[in-house]
Amino acid sequence: MSNSSKTKRRFNSVHHNFCGILLVLGTISWVTPVLAQSTLVATETSSISSSSTSDSSLLRQGKAAYEAGNYTEATKAWQKAYRQYQAQGNLINQALSLSYLSLSSQKQGNWQAATEYIAQSLDILESDPKLKANNLLIYAQAINTQGKLQLATGKIEAAIASWKQAAEVYQKAGDDIGTLGSQINQAQALQSLGLYRRSQKLLIEIASQLQEKPDSRLKISGLRTLGIALQVSGNLNDAQEILQESLAISEKLNLPEESSATLLSLGDTARTLGDRNKGANSNNTPAYAFYEQAAAITSQPLLKVEAQLNQLSTLIAFEQWQAAKNLVPEIQTNLSQLSNGANRRLIYAQINLANSLIDLAAQDSLNPTYLNQSQNLLTKAIEQARQLQDIKAESYGLGILGHLSEQQQQWALGQKYTEQAIDLAQRINEPELIYQWQWQLARLQVAQNRYDSAIASYSEAVNALESLRSDLVLTNLDVQYSFRDSVEPVYRELVRLLLQPQNNQPISQANLIRARDTIESLQLAELNDFFREACLDATPTSIENIDPEAAVIYPIILRDRLEVIVSLPGTPLRHYSTPISQAKLEAEIKELRQTVVIRSQRTFRKPAQNLYDWLIRPTLPDLVASEIKTLVFVPDGSFRSIPLGVLHDKENYLAEKYNIALTPGLQLLAPRPLEESELKTLAAGLTEERQGFAPLDYVQVELEDIEQQLDSTVLIDQEFTKESLRNTMASENYPIVHIATHGQFSSILEETFLLTWDSRIQINQLNSILQNPNLPEQQVIELLVLSACETAVGDDRAALGLAGMAVRAGARSTLATLWSVNDQATALAIKHFYEQLTEPTVSMTKTEALREAQLTLINSSRFNHPYYWSSFILIGNWL
Repeated sequence: MSNSSKTKRRFNSVHHNFCGILLVLGTISWVTPVLAQSTLVATETSSISSSSTSDSSLLRQGKAAYEAGNYTEATKAWQKAYRQYQAQGNLINQALSLSYLSLSSQKQGNWQAATEYIAQSLDILESDPKLKANNLLIYAQAINTQGKLQLATGKIEAAIASWKQAAEVYQKAGDDIGTLGSQINQAQALQSLGLYRRSQKLLIEIASQLQEKPDSRLKISGLRTLGIALQVSGNLNDAQEILQESLAISEKLNLPEESSATLLSLGDTARTLGDRNKGANSNNTPAYAFYEQAAAITSQPLLKVEAQLNQLSTLIAFEQWQAAKNLVPEIQTNLSQLSNGANRRLIYAQINLANSLIDLAAQDSLNPTYLNQSQNLLTKAIEQARQLQDIKAESYGLGILGHLSEQQQQWALGQKYTEQAIDLAQRINEPELIYQWQWQLARLQVAQNRYDSAIASYSEAVNALESLRSDLVLTNLDVQYSFRDSVEPVYRELVRLLLQPQNNQPISQANLIRARDTIESLQLAELNDFFREACLDATPTSIENIDPEAAVIYPIILRDRLEVIVSLPGTPLRHYSTPISQAKLEAEIKELRQTVVIRSQRTFRKPAQNLYDWLIRPTLPDLVASEIKTLVFVPDGSFRSIPLGVLHDKENYLAEKYNIALTPGLQLLAPRPLEESELKTLAAGLTEERQGFAPLDYVQVELEDIEQQLDSTVLIDQEFTKESLRNTMASENYPIVHIATHGQFSSILEETFLLTWDSRIQINQLNSILQNPNLPEQQVIELLVLSACETAVGDDRAALGLAGMAVRAGARSTLATLWSVNDQATALAIKHFYEQLTEPTVSMTKTEALREAQLTLINSSRFNHPYYWSSFILIGNWL
């Protein structure tokens, strides 16, 4: 098999989970990661470096300053060069100088000047066809620069068109690295538009092109750039493999500097793959080893410091405090030996070290030595950023200086620095900075009891995150921890303040609505993070427009209390608060989850009753007064992991009194009742042992019952393959899809799957398999039933995978199990569910049918333990 065939086969496994522009969030949310360079830099740098024979000392001087991160000096040199060429009437070098000036203006956040410069450059080149034809490299560089500007200013489609044109011109000029770089830029821009399959196809083509080239610096650089693009897109295993190929070639050709750069990227990828979860000491992990090796083999002092800073941040992430302290003096010595002249990489290295020193001080009783060293580094970095007119770097420095003051409880001073950082970030429209500094400002305001101001700042932070959501996915060092540590708290802290009484006054309706909307936005953001795609649409929906006999209950877990917001038809929002610590509440939830599956005991009753008292009992009078029949929960955090129908009032289970459904939020709901028509069903399942999973003895009975009750197509055992499921779904419309097979729900995207005879259906494949491309969009699956699945053991966020499966399937409703239930009980429950759903004399909703099926088991002598009936949960549209 050829290299290109192998590459295509490998990349065909890359699913469409690319999204947007990278938002950098380190293990500490505001760390500026070392070497977190966009792949856009690849074409930009090669363009500058490979400019033509028409070079001059001023152009070279500007390029040297630019590559050192001194954009102010670069701009001055190129402006002087432009004026010189203008006086000489040298058009081609005027165009080149203007293209360079656009690049340096972009780096300084001067978008108007950048736009004018590149427009002038292209006008010169395109007004003279002969001039353009004789200088294709310079023309390609100018188009590439235009694409970079268009992407930065939100004109994504225009950027794609520019990079496509640039790639064609580079190819015509014989510049392979320029061609590949422009193609990678196209792929990234396609991702930001949500066109993942087009992006994947382009990346496969790029990989194939690289494999066919001889071993060289070009191939090393191209593979590394492609690996970085895959890493920031979340395709970590493919990224690691591509980067290892790049490393092998550089080692074979004895190019240590190339190897060092690739080792840094391998370290970043290894950290993202989850070293924090391995339980090893940080200096034994692959990431640390990659960084250590990169530092050892490079002869570039600044690159060595950058690799060591990554080692330091890894040690801190693993709380290896003594090892981190031991490494600091060596980094400080190496940093002090670098040139005192300001450059961008040096500024960020100083800020990075300063932030790490703050972390070390925080765990060492605010060690004054570390605090003073951090302050000195930040002061110097900010001054250098001002010299370079690097607004983004200055904002970073001031923001971390505000964080330093926060650690020292110098609230007013911290607020001053943070407000300056916000002003700079807003000036250059950097929402990823705005959200971090607004969040920090809110904390500082809370510390000064300025709650109204803090609510405003938290709201601005959330708004900044919302503005980022459609453009990017939050991928970085361990995706889960990044979201949980750096995004989720912003939403929760805002909700906590909105629901905190002020001056003994009740919570206003405005604040209740804002709190409800914020928690729904958090649910949406969490699912986007799970999929590593910002691709879920939200439409506000009112409960009155869905079901006048339903109440929507929002349990909100805060660190010191449980808040409950209840939405009832035709009435203002209700609100209840129970003072209980997050630790105690989550311990009670965990106990219920662990004991409800023990069939020989009834120890689940105590936590079930406690949770009923905290969550349901305060709302009971309102539920009775409103004649509520259905409870729709938007479960928060660990509430997702338990069957809420098992909550107990000391006499009855909640499921005995109410229909119960779950939804990630009304914003994601498609409110539409099941149509009264013949419900054609596709039923599939496994009865035999496959891939190490035990046989499911009663699946045969379960599918036979469905076949008797409904107009059905059945795929069983060998007939149930991934491809046969896809083909059958494409053949006609199936409003109901019933899958009786092993499956696992996990908080980790790659570990959420359904088992087929020949393989596994990963969650990101589900939508493309289950959706019939030949049917109108409104004819989606009405009900998806997953009757033998379970949540991953030991994963406190595993039910996120269940919610994700329900959303990704594209069905209006999903009936699934939290744990794999006794086969016979499942078959019985499913039989009664379909009997109720298809009863011609009674119009019954899906949640009513589920409750009736559960009551059948509750009232039986054999299956009345909640282990048998409570695992079934309905997610999504309950009508």
